[in-house]
Amino acid sequence: MSEFVGATQEAEGVQRAAHPWGASGQTAHPAHPSRFALARRAHASRPRKPRSSGRSRYRYRARSPSGAGSEGDGRASRPTCAWPALAALLWVLLPGRGEAAESNPPFASPDELTAALDVLGDGDLIVLADPGHRPARLRLATRVAAPVGHVRAMLVDLAAYRSALPALRRLEFEGADKRHVGSGRPAEGMVAWELEVPLWNLEGKLWLQPTATGADLIVMKGDFSPGLVRLSATAELAGTTLLSMDASANLRDVNWITRRMVKRNALAEPGLAAAAFYVMLRALRLQAERVGDAQDARRRPAAAPLPPAPSELDGGRLGRLAGAGLQAPALLAAVRSRSNGHLALVQVLALIRLAPRAAADLVAQPQTWQALPGWREVSPAKPAQDCSSSTCWKVDASFPFLDLDATWKIGIPPWRAFSVAGACQGAVIGLDFLSSGAATAAVLSLYPRLEKAGYVPRKSIESEPLLEHGLSLGLALADAITLARTLDASAR
Repeated sequence: MSEFVGATQEAEGVQRAAHPWGASGQTAHPAHPSRFALARRAHASRPRKPRSSGRSRYRYRARSPSGAGSEGDGRASRPTCAWPALAALLWVLLPGRGEAAESNPPFASPDELTAALDVLGDGDLIVLADPGHRPARLRLATRVAAPVGHVRAMLVDLAAYRSALPALRRLEFEGADKRHVGSGRPAEGMVAWELEVPLWNLEGKLWLQPTATGADLIVMKGDFSPGLVRLSATAELAGTTLLSMDASANLRDVNWITRRMVKRNALAEPGLAAAAFYVMLRALRLQAERVGDAQDARRRPAAAPLPPAPSELDGGRLGRLAGAGLQAPALLAAVRSRSNGHLALVQVLALIRLAPRAAADLVAQPQTWQALPGWREVSPAKPAQDCSSSTCWKVDASFPFLDLDATWKIGIPPWRAFSVAGACQGAVIGLDFLSSGAATAAVLSLYPRLEKAGYVPRKSIESEPLLEHGLSLGLALADAITLARTLDASAR
């Protein structure tokens, strides 16, 4: 994340000639704003589909453009010009100087990300360095079973994005901005997009800028603006590829639903951002691993969802990353998927000041959990068939568009909860407290069964199955942040 964060630390404003992608190793050169006017008429010209070849087992073949970040020379492509509007946008999106919390962010290099994924095993990594920053800035990483050249070529191919995300009804260069198409170099320019989602469609314009290791997607107009998604593919020794994403976007003002959710709880904003960015990362990974023309079966699972076994809730693997330079209030998350494509589990790590034993005593009390978003009242449940010999809590929840009412069977130690009745029957929560130097690593494990939690999440997941993962990640982040703040407040 250091490249992402440091892109503006050496800039003194838009008046300087420094290129906004200087962190990617590209050279600054003069601005020609007249060549990049925003008010351009879109044409209906779609990019040609990539040619297939029987010799390649991948749908999209890797290209080796001259001077455009090919695997052989590693040189960055030279942008046509440095548009001051893009520099100004990046100045807004990236953190300003003097933010100490971001000066040495965790997992800032590809080697550190690779080592973290090795520890997680089968999980994808998400880093939220500052939960209080708006708009939220996240770093995400996954391991792709495909060569780096193939992945990099995919990241500058609009057809690959449309295949990865079928809900993209439109993704095409505006006629006047399509550059280098057919020239042997990755195309760059202004891209008009439209995303089909339940109840409403989203649309806008973004600037596609190839980089030495992937691409920058800079959302200039419309929904999610201002926004930046920086995608990078790095070769790993085993022949796999590290795919990382640094992302920030305006999720609060997408529509009236997001505004209502954020108004109810400010943590909905980083949660929504994490959901959207993770869906994109996971979709790109599955696209890169796709063999031939057939859709990857993991993209739309046919099997029924399966809750995790109690042994899967252990937070030890994620907890090992607490000592890798993590400092509060930063959070780490791991998203694990089953081999059939369904969500297996989301885990979130937060550092707290309480000792493990004191924290465990607090979470054993129902009132502690009333701090969770939407958990309006938590009280002991009346004896029932599933709770005759166990401690059970009844949760009366209230949150926009989510039905979280449930009866939870509680097990300790360590703290575990299984939903035995209510809207989210089958959901699972776990909480582990691990010593980590002077702090305690609190690892929240969550399998929320959001496809049962109301009309909006159910229809959203039916439309985009990867939202099972994304929405669960967003909810887990909001819950973990809230629990960490609640437990720290008791230590004062």
